[in-house]
Amino acid sequence: MSAFIGPIHYWLYRKIGIVAAREDFLRERAAAQCGSVAEELQEQVRQTYGWPLPDTDLSELIEHDNIHGWLQRQIKIAETREAAYVKELLDTCGGAAAEIIEQAFADHGRLTGESARAQGRHDLSAAAGIYQALSDHYLNGMPCDRADTVIAAAADSTTWETGVCLQQPNWQRTGVDEQAMATFYRAWLTGFVAGANPAFAFRQDRAGTVARSQIYKK
Repeated sequence: MSAFIGPIHYWLYRKIGIVAAREDFLRERAAAQCGSVAEELQEQVRQTYGWPLPDTDLSELIEHDNIHGWLQRQIKIAETREAAYVKELLDTCGGAAAEIIEQAFADHGRLTGESARAQGRHDLSAAAGIYQALSDHYLNGMPCDRADTVIAAAADSTTWETGVCLQQPNWQRTGVDEQAMATFYRAWLTGFVAGANPAFAFRQDRAGTVARSQIYKK
């Protein structure tokens, strides 16, 4: 692999950063229920699963002789750490924890979608443009993983299928409730689409191992 750091590497680096920012956002929301325990749990999880990357240029962090492997490792760390933190909150913070977590994911997704709208990089008046914006912000493996297959794209709706949940192995490492994590991720995706353009919505259905997702005009 070339040591050249191209746009796609920065693209992935930014998406890894979004996961870390979502974790911090969750901690702030969880503190309303758990108080200082929310921060203590996050500290414990980071000591076990790894710390977020510092806020510096990618060129100062990346292993130039192993760019692909380094990025894969950072995806694993970010997603595993977030899942572990969710598990600790669910186990420690009482019956309201799941609702708080789901709302935090939804709100962070909405704020991220609003940020995408403010950037003006995509035509968010069309479902296909919202999907492209989502792809720029939603961490879903490496490009070579080809996790999603778009099966229909039009102005009013875009539909894609996902045969393999790339996050699942990272969730499994922590013992978190995988169905709960899938629910929280859907909340984030729903929030993102609403933030990008409130005239559109997101839905997801599953048939066996295949998840079919759609951005559609209300």
